[in-house]
Amino acid sequence: MSWRFWFAAAFSARAARSNVMKYYQELTILPCAEVPAYFIWSKVYQQLHLGFASHQDEHGHVPIGISFPDYQELSAGKNNCRKPLSAEKSKGLPTCAFGYRLRLFAMEESSLQEFAVRDRLARLADYVHITSIRPIPSVLKGYANYRRFHQKSSAEQKARRYAKRHNISYEEALALFPAREFDKNVPYIQLKSLTNKNPFRLFIKKDFREKNIENAFGSYGLSDISTVPEF
Repeated sequence: MSWRFWFAAAFSARAARSNVMKYYQELTILPCAEVPAYFIWSKVYQQLHLGFASHQDEHGHVPIGISFPDYQELSAGKNNCRKPLSAEKSKGLPTCAFGYRLRLFAMEESSLQEFAVRDRLARLADYVHITSIRPIPSVLKGYANYRRFHQKSSAEQKARRYAKRHNISYEEALALFPAREFDKNVPYIQLKSLTNKNPFRLFIKKDFREKNIENAFGSYGLSDISTVPEF
């Protein structure tokens, strides 16, 4: 083969490596009998969302992505961190679809330093353990894509429209639309909108990928395309 072929192959390999996440921090929800995991996840993710939103570039991209290493869909016997299951009652812990760990990934160490997650979660220090910034291991299980999952028509959206049309409260309208409107296999985190303060459910879907794809994320640390390493 010609030298041009080998040069092109080497250049392509270097370019691929340069676009791979190189650093991460891991957050772990600490066991607490008084405060359920879903409540802590809600508080943690709300602060992360505020931080991601403030770090967006002119295209709305954020250089930091997230993963839930222990993520399992609800159909795998997990609930949404709300109700203890019998297998976990003796430990005092609920079985949680998201697990109890979250990782922040970035290509540059400086991105995580500037994000300063310890400062952002200072009020939750009793409930969350945060590691230092670490290099990503050389041996990976593969890659995964974490994206926002949009329900075709959520009960909350229907309730808001119904309340507006019929001049009743949101709570009254929500009672008219049962939970079966949701895809119960996809777990969610309860958040509040930064614009109108309305509560909503952030459904998060995980898909495995064979290779790394781009590395640009949105204001939730999620992406429809980009992947993060699994290890």
